[in-house]
Amino acid sequence: MNARWLRITIGLLAGFVTLSAVGGGVAMLTGADSFPLDWLEGTTFPSYTLPAHVLAIIVGGTSLIALVAILRDHPLSGSFAVIAGFILMGFITIEVIILEQQPPGPTPTEVFYFVIGTILFLLGMGLVRLRGTPVTA
Repeated sequence: MNARWLRITIGLLAGFVTLSAVGGGVAMLTGADSFPLDWLEGTTFPSYTLPAHVLAIIVGGTSLIALVAILRDHPLSGSFAVIAGFILMGFITIEVIILEQQPPGPTPTEVFYFVIGTILFLLGMGLVRLRGTPVTA
């Protein structure tokens, strides 16, 4: 796959993750999307407020940075995609581990987003290798 197609695919995925993470975080904060509080039993979270902020700001924000870098053809855009994919995979992994979901996770939605994060990570690595840029700056 050449750099152009990698950039297009990364841009589409990063844009999708940005919109769904920010939208999901806002939906949780406004009550448009709610989850049972008993899923938080055994965690340090009394509500979904902090996880919603992390989803919107951290997951959505890193994906937005990757998207902007791709659109501007920044030399480190592959590295930003790697970081965004890694953060999405980490968020989903922690979510599955700490939530007391009924039935137990991972849910199909969590699997879907973990796969998206993995693809974003791998495509970012491909762009890094193709361009010969470092993963960290």
